[in-house]
Amino acid sequence: MNEKILEFKEWLKENQKNIFLTFLIILIATLSFGLGYLSNREFNRAPIIIEKCSDNNGS
Repeated sequence: MNEKILEFKEWLKENQKNIFLTFLIILIATLSFGLGYLSNREFNRAPIIIEKCSDNNGS
């Protein structure tokens, strides 16, 4: 059990930069999504409705 903990700690030390970079990318992506979602809610406008026009020329 103690050996597994030591192996895990060693693995953490070896991959510390990669773990930090992954965490940073996930954090930035989450914040970007959240800010985009909040800013879109502020400018919530009525939807654009497109109606089909009928052709009454008779030809």
